[in-house]
Amino acid sequence: MIEWAVGIGIATVLATAMLAIPALIAVRCIVTRRACAPLQRVTLERNLVMLAALVGAAGALAWADGCALASRWGASNAATALVAFVAPVPLAAVPWVAGEMFSGPSLRPFASFTASVAVACASSWACYAVLWAGKPAEPLTASIVLIQVPAMLTTALLAARTYLATRGEPLHALSPEAVALHRAASDYSSSMSENLSLRGGSSGFF
Repeated sequence: MIEWAVGIGIATVLATAMLAIPALIAVRCIVTRRACAPLQRVTLERNLVMLAALVGAAGALAWADGCALASRWGASNAATALVAFVAPVPLAAVPWVAGEMFSGPSLRPFASFTASVAVACASSWACYAVLWAGKPAEPLTASIVLIQVPAMLTTALLAARTYLATRGEPLHALSPEAVALHRAASDYSSSMSENLSLRGGSSGFF
C-alpha cells in the first residue's frame, strides 16, 4: 500500500513538472503579452474548450496504450496505470491552456487549474479503483480499450467543466479597479492564512 501511494505521488509530480508546468508557463507568457484575445467568452469559446478536452483525452489514451503495448503481456496493467496516475494532470492542463489562449487570462488562473487537477485526479483514481485495481496482468484488448474510452472522456470533461466554472471573468473585460480589488483580497486572504498557520504552530510548541 505504501509503495502504491509513493508511486502515485511520484507519477503525479513528474507529470506535473514535465508535461503540465512548461505548457502553463508558456501560455501564461503569451496571453499576458498579446494585445487582445481572439474570442469572447460565449458559447463558442466554451464549446471549443470542451472539444479541446476531448481531443486531449483521445491523445492521452493513445499515448498510454501505445506505451503499454511495448510491454506485451500485462499491457493492460501498464495502460490503466498510465491513464489513472500520469494522465490526469496533463488532462486538466488541456482545457486551461485552451481557455486562456482562446479568451485571455482569467481572474483566477491558479485556482481554476488547481480545482481542475483535483477533479481530474479524483475521477481517474476512482475509475481505477472500481475498474482495474487488483486485476491480473493480461494483454491489452479491444474490450479493455472500450472501457478506457468513457472513463478517460469523463475525466477530461469533468476537468474542463471545473475550469470553466472556477476561472472567473477575463482580465481584459474588468476595470483596473476591479482587478486591483481582487488582488488585494487575495493578498489579504493569503496573509491571514499565514498568520493562522503561525499561530497554530506556536500553540503546538507552547
